[in-house]
Amino acid sequence: MGTSASSNGPASGVPFDPPWLDNITLPGSEEISQSDSDTHNDDSEENQTNPSQQSSPESVEVAPPRRFYGARLALGQFARTGQQDAFRRAVGHYSRTGMGGARNTTRRMRTSTRTATKVFSFLQSARDGTNPEINEWVASLSGRNASPQEIANEIIQRVMPFGGSQDETACRESMAQAIGDLLTDSPSIDLLHLGNNDIWTLIESFLSYEAFHRLYLDIGQVFEDPGLSPRDRVTRMNEMQNYLKAELQAQIRNVRREKSNVGSDQLQSIMQNALQNTFVVYEGSI
Repeated sequence: MGTSASSNGPASGVPFDPPWLDNITLPGSEEISQSDSDTHNDDSEENQTNPSQQSSPESVEVAPPRRFYGARLALGQFARTGQQDAFRRAVGHYSRTGMGGARNTTRRMRTSTRTATKVFSFLQSARDGTNPEINEWVASLSGRNASPQEIANEIIQRVMPFGGSQDETACRESMAQAIGDLLTDSPSIDLLHLGNNDIWTLIESFLSYEAFHRLYLDIGQVFEDPGLSPRDRVTRMNEMQNYLKAELQAQIRNVRREKSNVGSDQLQSIMQNALQNTFVVYEGSI
């Protein structure tokens, strides 16, 4: 499993959210906003729930000293032993102490949920033919008999954030990995005509890779231990993503069951709630 190299992680005494986070933009949002109301309630990005607007604290919260100590300790134990309980404690400590709680952790990942929401609406529009610009794009790909990998690259180019920050780079990597997994599991699947269940599968995979990348960037230094073999390193990282994916799948499906006839205006809320609930579950392990 490939991933960006870990950094030294965020420092203490700084805001939980980096100041540039709200400056990340997604390309082509106007394409999604024109979709048919019979298929979506409202695909306008302005009408989606923005986690940065869910709360406006009067004072900026700053991270405590040694914020990731417990998380790194537990993750190091997981890296050496493969004990799932150690991994669960690592994520619990990461969320509760390192990020100030599940709600803050989810807010920190708002680029992920915004991107996932856009991908969902984009793929629905591509399938249903509800947007003229997307229809033209689909026709162009079909006309040149584009390969699944070419279509995957086009999707990433059209809907992923394109800046150079860690979050934006991770988003592109996460979507490439998620689409790759989908194509591996279903080699004959048509990426331009995905059913809703297939789109949800893609989104669940994407968010699990995003959670993995967030953890790896912040506390993944433990995997650089020279005592850890390359094989064990790859095995543990794959296990991390699989554990996160299983929990996210369960949480997304729980939230979906609570909301029937989900409209696009509810998509980001579902993803935020599922992500937050995932970290709440892990916090319960410590």
